[in-house]
Amino acid sequence: MAYEYKFDKEKCWYKEACSKYNTLDCNPSCIRYMEMDYLMQNSGIPRNRQYSALLTPSKQDVNSFVFLNEIKNDMINFVENGESLYIYSDNFGNGKTTWAIKLMQSWFDKIWAGNGFRSRGIFIHVPTFLTKIKEGISRRDEDFETLKSRLMDVDLVIWDDIAATKLSDYDHANLLTYIDQRKLQELSNIYTGNLPQEELQEALGNRLSSRVWNDSIPVRFLGADRRGIKW
Repeated sequence: MAYEYKFDKEKCWYKEACSKYNTLDCNPSCIRYMEMDYLMQNSGIPRNRQYSALLTPSKQDVNSFVFLNEIKNDMINFVENGESLYIYSDNFGNGKTTWAIKLMQSWFDKIWAGNGFRSRGIFIHVPTFLTKIKEGISRRDEDFETLKSRLMDVDLVIWDDIAATKLSDYDHANLLTYIDQRKLQELSNIYTGNLPQEELQEALGNRLSSRVWNDSIPVRFLGADRRGIKW
């Protein structure tokens, strides 16, 4: 789908902090809004997740939240060094995907100036991605083909819900191809999932699980569902 620019000051990511918000200078020619809008829309982050959700950690997750916040504040080095994270938990709704998106948003915020409308990050929901690859066998989707080509060289990719579904040999080969190439090029990845190391190995196989676990910093959340609680 072609990118279409639409200015909406009420949906600006910076309206709470920008001194120009709701003044005559708050208009469609705002470069910061243009660049951030382009980065967000081309990332594939779902529209209802493009604005920072408020979270608070359970007591068990305070250290993990503090650690991720330190990374969030240093995303330039994280991405430039080709580092990766695996954020996982046995539980649902405790902030894994939200934190992954927060980190990508922080990356965008730090590089928007002078970006020149280049794609710098992609959000992939892994089960949906693998389904679309299979659909592409019988029906070619040009937008999806473009997305796949961008996966090979974009700075940062979120692989959301990895190992959420049983992988066929075909799924495994496709997923390994993209992740392997990104690691060989020292590009950053953020994985989210619900499996600890041994179960991840069973689900993904030795080579792919090694990419996700051994080549990443594992961050575990222990708390229960925290949706709707302010952070």
